[in-house]
Parts: sequence; structure tokens; C-alpha cells
Amino acid sequence: MMLKLMDFENFVRWYTELGKLKIFWAKPVKNVKLVREGEDISFINIKWLVKSKVKRAVLAFVKREEKVTEGIRGLKEYKGSTKILIVPEDSFVDLNAINARSILYFWNTSTKTLKPNKDVRLKVYYKWGERELELFKGVHKQSWGFFIPPRLQDHIVILGFLHDEPVALAYLNTNNFNIDYGVHVVRLHWRKRIGTRILAELLKVAKSMGSSNVSVVRVFRSIRGTSSDIRAREFYKANNPLIRMSVFRLID
Repeated sequence: MMLKLMDFENFVRWYTELGKLKIFWAKPVKNVKLVREGEDISFINIKWLVKSKVKRAVLAFVKREEKVTEGIRGLKEYKGSTKILIVPEDSFVDLNAINARSILYFWNTSTKTLKPNKDVRLKVYYKWGERELELFKGVHKQSWGFFIPPRLQDHIVILGFLHDEPVALAYLNTNNFNIDYGVHVVRLHWRKRIGTRILAELLKVAKSMGSSNVSVVRVFRSIRGTSSDIRAREFYKANNPLIRMSVFRLID
């Protein structure tokens, strides 16, 4: 399969759950169909439900950098569909030809991360109330400036404390083992391996639940990437992901 980690049926389950994030390349799914699977390039037709209307998209997975141009050419055959290109991260893509950008990383749950900050105390939440939500909100607000609450039916929440102060947070989606909305650390405590402590625990929890892999998505705030985009990418990259992909939406 295109990600070398899952067959098409498992990809559909993973991607359908990812659609709850409502990002530019994964929205609530009506239908997913594999239309062409090649040795180097695969094409998937998708029907999204956007505001009760069906929107069509095509995803092209390109396994090798030298096949990127061919993948772009193939996407252009699908008139009237949103065109999503997924390629190895270091592949060259003309940024003038895209209008949205993301990264997609996968870890094996046995991966050894960088050395985590052992001073961080962790608490894993399988359920929570208003008091806990206020703690989660405080970390999000001090990390990226706003708050998205976890979903009880989907998430396990891992909260990190430093000297009894909540300083880091992540939501593990137990339906597809994606780190929904990424790993967050209070800005005052960046670059202390606190995020690495959270990530290492995410891998451990996912493995205990029978998953072989954990994924994360980061949608860039600008095409070239803001400083926070670059910082997040370098954090994830430094912690030895098994697979690193870039995702682009082509200008029609």
C-alpha cells in the first residue's frame, strides 16, 4: 500500500477518522475508492461531505521523488476535483503551484525517541470534567493561542506537569492512533525535551493498546511555513519518525 504500513482497508479506516480534523486534505468522508495502484504512484478518489454537500477530491501517493512530476501530471487529469499530492518529504515541489501544505509523519511504536525530560510527571486521562478541561485549555492557549477540546469518544489525553504545573498536552485518537492537533508545550518551556516526554508516552500507550504505529499531521499556516511550523516539523523530525511525507494541495 502507499504508506507501506497498512493495506487499503486499514488506510480507509485511518483516513476516515482523520477526516474529523477537517483539514484541507482530510474532511468528513462519504466514500473512498482506490482507482489506480501502481508500483510508484497510487490514486484515490474521495467524496467529502462539506456543509451537507458532496465535494470530490483525488489523492496521489508518490513513493519516489523522481516520480513527483508524473504524479502531478496524473492529478491534472481529474477535472473538477480537489487535487492532493502526497510525496516523500524531501521531494522538490514548486511552491508556486500549491495553495496549502502539510506534513504527515508516522512512528513505529517501538521507536526510540530523543532522551526525554524525566522531570516531567505525566498523567493519562481516559475521561475528564470541567476542571480537567481548564487545565487542558491553559496549555493549548499558552502553546498555540486557542483551545480545541478533546472528544470523549475518540481521545486519550496525556498531560505533562513540571513542578506540579501543567506544561504539555497531547490527544491520542484511539480509533486511528493519530496525535490529533499535535504535541503542545507551553512556550515558556520550549526546548527542554518536554514534548519528547509526551511523544514517548504516546508511543508507549499506543503500543499497549495493540497499535504498531502512531501518526501526526501538521498543517502549515503559510506555504513556506511560519517559524512555528518549522519548529514543530523539526521537533517531530528529530524524534526519528519511520515515514515522513509532505502533503500539498495543487492550484487548479
